[in-house]
Amino acid sequence: MEIKSLLKPICATLKMPGSKSYTNRALIMAALTKGSVSLKNPLDSEDTEAMIEALRTLGIRVDKEPDQIIVHGDVGDIAKTQHHLSVKNSGTTARFMLALLCIVPGIKILQGSPRLNKRPIRDLVEALQSLGAQIAYCNQLHQLPVKISSSRLFGDSVRLSGDVSSQFCSAILLISPYILCANKGFTMHIAGELISKPYVNMTLGCMQESGVHVVVQKPSSLYFVPASQSYRRVQYLIEGDFSSASYFFAIAALTRSTITVENLNPLSLQADRQFLKMLETMGNSVRYENNSLCIEGKQVVALDQVSMEDCPDQIMTMAVLAAFAKGVTQISGARSLRVKETDRVFALKKELGKMGIRVEETFDTLVIYGGLPHAAAIATYNDHRIAMAFAVAGVFLPGIVIHHPEVVCKTFPTFWEVLNELYE
Repeated sequence: MEIKSLLKPICATLKMPGSKSYTNRALIMAALTKGSVSLKNPLDSEDTEAMIEALRTLGIRVDKEPDQIIVHGDVGDIAKTQHHLSVKNSGTTARFMLALLCIVPGIKILQGSPRLNKRPIRDLVEALQSLGAQIAYCNQLHQLPVKISSSRLFGDSVRLSGDVSSQFCSAILLISPYILCANKGFTMHIAGELISKPYVNMTLGCMQESGVHVVVQKPSSLYFVPASQSYRRVQYLIEGDFSSASYFFAIAALTRSTITVENLNPLSLQADRQFLKMLETMGNSVRYENNSLCIEGKQVVALDQVSMEDCPDQIMTMAVLAAFAKGVTQISGARSLRVKETDRVFALKKELGKMGIRVEETFDTLVIYGGLPHAAAIATYNDHRIAMAFAVAGVFLPGIVIHHPEVVCKTFPTFWEVLNELYE
């Protein structure tokens, strides 16, 4: 699909769908809450559908209505039988469900797509095993699929490495009120650096609003969950998705347009909100309103040093912008990109190379030599964020072709429809 380019700067107003991260966290908490729980303004995407189908496979009733998901019952309704769960290509669902399956009845087999099966789970598995989980690898060591035979976790503390995925930390935190800890409370110690910490803060915020308080001890990465707590919230209003909005913020900067994005919380804990600060550093103007944000695009410039460890999903978008900026941009925090839907470091280097842009890499950094990129046909590697990031380039540079545009359905099924609103 060839991307239509804007002929001149525009003024536009767009509305974002619900947040994937909040939708999937809310679904897990709903499954741990007695009675019916409704989720308003949820995201309807392949990733959230994977979570819903996993809960349904366990026997939890989940009804989908226009702009609402209702979860009936809870994990106490799950039968003691064998459950085969496929989470397809959803990493969030895989990690969160792996922890949840350790506290529900029956024999559970958890697997994903071939690519997802290769993504890291070892640290999470070993942390759960230290709490008494019986988890066995079905095929390859340290990879999905796995078989979970236990239905309860015991212990008042666990130690978890934080330098691979923040989802490991969130997965254990979400089920922590249901770990048997002899009324001592439960403590999670994070060993080493915690990657993508804002996502853990998002989890803590969700838990707090749902009736579970977590004490964070600083400067050490230690999380204490007092005993005798449970989720009690019966309705969630899912805020709009900053990850989805970031592509349109980038388009505004690149095309010098003014774009207002509605259904966004200006005080959101979502990690990708940090992308706006980077665009402001480039000289673009951001106005924060009640339930929306307006960016007045002025320019893209090279950023000598920019850390994106807390918002790695937007590294691809920043790299695309850097391709059009005169000078050299160095992005750190890129190591987690190698174990996403594809090796995103390789993909960026390959596709920007097609456009005549030189990219160098180290284990944790990308260096982009900006200039005058030319149009190219972009391979998407079955990765939604590659498709959307390079679509940003196509709105400015005529001739960009995106192969397999349907991959956006993983997190933003209406992306192309929303993009087309820019030309109306």
